[in-house]
Amino acid sequence: MNKHSMATSFALIGFGIGGFLSDFSTVGVMCGLGFGLLVGYFIAGLTTAKGYMLQEDFVAMGNLAGKTLDEIKEKVGAPRIIQACTVADTGRKGTLCTWAEMPYIIILLFDENNICIGVNKEMIMD
Repeated sequence: MNKHSMATSFALIGFGIGGFLSDFSTVGVMCGLGFGLLVGYFIAGLTTAKGYMLQEDFVAMGNLAGKTLDEIKEKVGAPRIIQACTVADTGRKGTLCTWAEMPYIIILLFDENNICIGVNKEMIMD
């Protein structure tokens, strides 16, 4: 759910509560809508903060190629998903590790010695 959908949902809840408490007077409904929007955007900001902090941690590490999986885990924590794969250039076994905190996702490719080859995919889903 994106931040605008969340804010709209809370605005509708605020509309119902504000209307109920004020016998559906215009002022009560408007206050309910406004308060609902405010709360919705606030909560949406809290839910995406972890993702932006994860992105900042990866950016602060600089070039990831050549770093070990342990070095990366030390800075950003353990990956959510670890998948075996074959490295296309060499035909050797490798690993895809995925770190994800909404709205940020990064997938890194590691060789058989757990040395980072590079970023396989990076997305911000806003």
